[in-house]
Formats: sequence, C-alpha cells, structure tokens
Amino acid sequence: MKKLVPVFSFLVLALFWTSCKNSNSPQAVTEKFLVSFSKMDYTTAKNLSTQNTWAMLDILASFTKEMPEAEKNALFQNFKVKVTDSKKESDSTMIVTYVTDPKILPFNKLRLLQQKDIEGNIRWKVDISTLDLVGGEESYIEEEHQAVEEDVQRDAVDTVKVDEPPAAPAPKKKK
Repeated sequence: MKKLVPVFSFLVLALFWTSCKNSNSPQAVTEKFLVSFSKMDYTTAKNLSTQNTWAMLDILASFTKEMPEAEKNALFQNFKVKVTDSKKESDSTMIVTYVTDPKILPFNKLRLLQQKDIEGNIRWKVDISTLDLVGGEESYIEEEHQAVEEDVQRDAVDTVKVDEPPAAPAPKKKK
C-alpha cells in the first residue's frame, strides 16, 4: 500500500498540471489552428479563427474536397509546430511567431484577436487578412522572401529606351 502512495500522488499532480494549462492562450490557439490547418480540418480551423480568415479556409477546403482522407492524413503526418515568441500588439491583439516543419504558410507570424463568444467568454482567434496573404504587411513576410523582393527591385533596370529614335548609321568617309 505504501508503494502506491507515490504513484497515486504523481497521477494527481499530473492531472492537476494538465488541467491548469490554458487551452485558450494565444500560443495554444496558434498551435491548434496550425495543426488543424495542416490536417486540412478546416472546420476546426474556422472555429479557431475570425471571419476574415474564413474565406481563405473555404477556398482551401474547396480545393481539397475531392482528396481522399488517406492522402490528407499522409501529407503532413509528421507535422510539428513550435511557438517561438508572442508579443502584445494592443490590449486585444497578440502577434505569435512560430516555426513549422514542414512549412505550410508563406509567413511565420499570426495575429490573434480577442473576441467574445456567444456566452460572453473571451476567446483568442487567428486573424489572417488578405493583406497578410499578398504581403501588404511587411512584418508578416519572412525575411528570406523580403530579400528576394529587394533584389528584384534593385536590379530592375529598363534596357530599352523608347523615347529616342534609333541612331542613323554613320556616313562613310571618302578618300
């Protein structure tokens, strides 16, 4: 009986530790969203996101509708998410930085907004706007993509001059 006391106390502590973990923290919501996104479970992803994000998720769901479940499951079977940082942007907004393996989105930061649900509880929701997708917000584009865009803009020189007429051939010299 005395041998069972440490085992029982360990189980109680483990239960207490897991029950205290906040499943509505920005970090937890980011992880759940990315995992459901990678599994192509767009219903769960919509529950974890704002209405701004739903249009993108609906488009992706329509593209993957005909894909067999076995293929969907095999695609990102070893998917991993690691939240690396979170910063408060405002009273109701957080920016969460993450790394995924394999990479599934063209950016490594998500904006999360606090919203009230039907019952009046505060929930964190992922907010991906169209500006994030087309690169309108520089802070959400990864640095490797920014460097490519800067190189393209720097090297973009027009080599054809349209304003000037072509030069006439030089006259031949007579001896």
